[in-house]
Amino acid sequence: MNKIFKEPSFDDNLPSFNFGKINKKLKKDKRKTYEESDVQKQISEVPVIKSPSKAKKLKTKLLNLAEDTVVKSKKSKKRKQSILLINRKETKGTDEEIEPEPEEPVKKKRKLDKDTRNVNGNTKSTLFSRLKNSLKGSRFRYLNELLYTSTGNEAVALFQNDQTAFEAYHEGYKVQVEQWSMNPLDRIIKNIQKMPKEYLVCDFGCGEAKLAKSVLQKVYSLDLVAFDNSVIACDMSNSPLESNSINVAVFCLSLMGTNLSDFLLEANRLLKMNGILKIAEVSSRFDSVKLFIDFIQKCGFTMMNKDLTHKLFYFFTFKKVKNVEKDTKMKQFSLKPCLYKKR
Repeated sequence: MNKIFKEPSFDDNLPSFNFGKINKKLKKDKRKTYEESDVQKQISEVPVIKSPSKAKKLKTKLLNLAEDTVVKSKKSKKRKQSILLINRKETKGTDEEIEPEPEEPVKKKRKLDKDTRNVNGNTKSTLFSRLKNSLKGSRFRYLNELLYTSTGNEAVALFQNDQTAFEAYHEGYKVQVEQWSMNPLDRIIKNIQKMPKEYLVCDFGCGEAKLAKSVLQKVYSLDLVAFDNSVIACDMSNSPLESNSINVAVFCLSLMGTNLSDFLLEANRLLKMNGILKIAEVSSRFDSVKLFIDFIQKCGFTMMNKDLTHKLFYFFTFKKVKNVEKDTKMKQFSLKPCLYKKR
């Protein structure tokens, strides 16, 4: 028998199979698909349900089950990561806990109002300054109304009893002038600069004495309170200047009070014959320009010219033509008070 069948020949160089590696791969694939196969198995075992409501409930139940399996797989991954971190710590021989660095929350930039920024861009509260400006404006309007509705003597008493009232009034007045398209005093200054240098000028209600600082002529600055040493503090209806001593009398926004005839008769007393009277007033104060001109003429003047073209102000130029005694009985005349609006 041994001679009938030949012995087979085997090749010693045939490749060998690594069954261990294949088994590991199968186990790995099995782990990956465990969750999906488990869910699919349960879905396949579900009997067919004809009722739509029951089928909907079952569908939501199965979806929740699928979500739970995904969450569990994520938790297992985190657990493995923490175990790896602990192992690394032990190999390094440190006792410090290794934790993932928390993400820093993104800070939102706060938008700042324009009012809360100064010139350099730095923020600061403007509440105090706003309140302060509001109080200043309120006080100016209050004092302004008092001056328009009182006599010269009452106005003098007001400022003598409260020294800060005059400063508060002129601070508010300066703010008001800045809002105008023009300052009427600038126009009067230009007119006087063209007059002879030897002229003597009297500025009734001079304020900060800008006229005296802007012309070459000698200017007597009169006001209720002396802003500085160059100003004569007095009731403008009773100044200390000599009669028939000046060439020009100026009332620039200063015909205030209820006794305007007293102020204009005082100007008549101080002016030389043919002396010039210049008046600038807010246009809204006039009910009738004709009545105003008639009143000035009764005080010993004649009108030379008038300019009513400006929107805010009226300008008048008169000349003294006769002397009128201060004790002359004359009906009092007043213009409407100029009440500034709150801003």
